[in-house]
Amino acid sequence: MLLGGHVSTKGGIDKAVDFALAIGAEVIQTHPSPPQQWQPLRIDDSVVDGYRAKAAAAGLRGHWFHAVYLINLATRDSTLLKRSTGSLVSYMNLAARLGADGVVLHPGSHKGLGFEPMLPQVAGALREVLDRTDSPARLIVENSAGQGGCVGCTFEEVGRIVDAVDSDRVGVCLDTCHSFANGYDLRTADGVDAALRAFDDAVGFSQLVLVHANDSKIELGANRDRHANIGDGFIGREGFAYMLAHPRLHDLPWILEVPGEGNGPDLIQVNLLRELAGLAPATPSSLDGVAR
Repeated sequence: MLLGGHVSTKGGIDKAVDFALAIGAEVIQTHPSPPQQWQPLRIDDSVVDGYRAKAAAAGLRGHWFHAVYLINLATRDSTLLKRSTGSLVSYMNLAARLGADGVVLHPGSHKGLGFEPMLPQVAGALREVLDRTDSPARLIVENSAGQGGCVGCTFEEVGRIVDAVDSDRVGVCLDTCHSFANGYDLRTADGVDAALRAFDDAVGFSQLVLVHANDSKIELGANRDRHANIGDGFIGREGFAYMLAHPRLHDLPWILEVPGEGNGPDLIQVNLLRELAGLAPATPSSLDGVAR
């Protein structure tokens, strides 16, 4: 099991490694470019080489990009669809250059058109992205919270998307807050077992490559995406302890996307997750080996 968090790239993509070390993260997720903008990150080879050397020196065990939030593969707007696929291709190519493991995405919203009618377009757009890049990184579909006609809200919808694309270059990210928002009760051992059986039936654990670890500020089944720090939400510490111990989730990388004390995942939250997983606490460090 590898534990980490979503970290900033403020000051340059290589700064993500420094932030990772400061919070004791073994794995990270980043927004390589602002998540509310289409503008891709353009970096020269010297920056790529510098990042790779820094990540290797730090012993970073995994890095995933999160695609921009503007992406909508279920839109009837041809310009928006073109921008969405283009953005994903750009991120996949950047992942190849930096050695990142994959690109996590929300498929978007059908805006009332319905999941079934828009499924062929969503799957076709993902296949187009794969056709336009030979990046070894994986496209990773994340389950959404359920608001506003979203696509990929339930495990069944996520499974239908992955099956329709039919590529081993596509994987799935399971978000705990989003699952809870869609009515999968993760508070108890029985609830976790039932939710994971439903996931296995609809998607299959062979597709699962990443877990987003987030408690929920909103009650079960509310279909709202409001992340809380681990133990401060409605899922609670016990729920996360059950999930971390579950054999289907135990060996996966876990990425925190929690608020921390206001600036995102921090050492406190990483170590709480480690405690619940039965692991020794992490110690913050820097590349010169001096503890902070």
